[in-house]
Order: sequence, then structure tokens, then C-alpha cells
Amino acid sequence: MSFDGYIGIDYSGRGSPVQRVTGIQVVKMDSRGDFERISPPESQGRTFSWSRKEVYEYLKQKLKGANEKYIIGIDHCLSFPQSYFKQHHLQNWDQFLLHFQSLWDTKSEPVSVCRNRVPGYPDSHELRLTETFTSSAKSAWNFEQMTGAVSYSTHAGIPWVFELRKSVNENLHIWPFDGWTPVNGESILAEVYPALLIQRYKKSDPRFPHNWPRDAQDAFAIAAWLQERDANGTLGKYFEPATLTEEEKNCAQQFEGWILGVC
Repeated sequence: MSFDGYIGIDYSGRGSPVQRVTGIQVVKMDSRGDFERISPPESQGRTFSWSRKEVYEYLKQKLKGANEKYIIGIDHCLSFPQSYFKQHHLQNWDQFLLHFQSLWDTKSEPVSVCRNRVPGYPDSHELRLTETFTSSAKSAWNFEQMTGAVSYSTHAGIPWVFELRKSVNENLHIWPFDGWTPVNGESILAEVYPALLIQRYKKSDPRFPHNWPRDAQDAFAIAAWLQERDANGTLGKYFEPATLTEEEKNCAQQFEGWILGVC
């Protein structure tokens, strides 16, 4: 598919939207496999920790360039189980984005503040279909898990995805909601799960940055997997998960989303 760059983002829902946290790390790799751990542009290289607002601004800037095509893997859920859509009478993912960001103003406030005024979920362990295809993925509603909880990163990240979609919609394909097969020339944003990827690089890739913190290693694994799959011509196969039924594919595209690489 030949992208100009492969961006891996390890995300975090800790702190405020403008607070830099060590759990947010960004790694960019080029088509040759050369990579770098990226600092926030305004930090002038003094830190590798990002705020969520800085990640949004960085991606918006990258994706506005019509001459460059990126694929971005981010490690938080992009949606909820289908039961949530039925409960709130939401017909598709775009309606979900509008609904969600109106409840969870995590572009302005920490997740913990928003939690105090938003009703809880009926089952904190309910999974989307894609998560049931893994051995260890947790529910986006599970706030009981404090360290590295996907619930916090998901609730912090989805409103920024909403903003990104508004800002660069003409250049960005959010997979699989915009279709299973991306149009040639578009940049892509996809949900990934670095726990499925990191061991293959940690054990066998001589480039693996063993001296980096785990969050940065996860971002590296995301970027490396995307670049490697593209280089060997297999990336396109992951956009069309052949093991899913038509009913499952419709559920994922219209409502729940899918983790790229899970099949």
C-alpha cells in the first residue's frame, strides 16, 4: 500500500488533556524501516512525553498534507459494544461520536471528573466482538483496572478522534468505519493492540529499543508491525478479515470497530 510513514501511538487517559504524561509515546517509522521516538513539537526535544491535545495537533498537522500518506495505529478502543448503541438508539458510529463527546468532555477535563457526572455502565466487563477474539483484551468500561486501563485511554481519546475526523476528514480513513478497504491515497487511522505485537519484535528484531520505557516500546512495535506488513505486501489482507461473517463485519463497521491484526 506504500505509505510515507508509519506512526505508532501508545495512549493514556491519565491526567488532564493538556498534561504531558509518560504513558503517551509516539514513534514514527519510514518505508525503509528507519525509526525515531518523537518529541512534542513545542518541547524542542526536552521530553518524549505528550499531552493528548499535543497528539491531536501533531496528527492534524501530519494529515493535512495532501502529498503524504500515513497509517497510524493507536492503542485505545474507537467504539463500544453494540448493546450501547441499542440502549441509546444510535444508528451508526458517527452518531455515537456525537453522543459520546457530548457526555464526556475529556477534551477539557480529566476522565475522573467526567466520570462523576456520567451514569455508569451496566456491565463493566462486557466486550466487543473483536476483543473476544483475543486472550487478554479488557472492556472499555472496566475502570476497576487502574494501571494501563484501556477504559481511561478510550474515554480520553474518543473525543479527540471526533475532532480529528472533523478537521481532516477529506484525507483520513478511519478503519473500518469508513469502509473495510481504504481508498488509495488516503491516510488511515486504526485501532491496534500492542500486547499482540511486542513479543515478536522484542525477541527477534535487532532494532528493538530495549533501553526505552515500555510505553515507547509499545509504540515502536505498532509502527514496526505496520511498516513490516506493508513492506512484505500483507497489510492489505488485514483490512479484510476473512474469518468474519457478513453479520460480524456489518457489526464491526457500523458499530463496534475492529482491532487491526486480529483475525
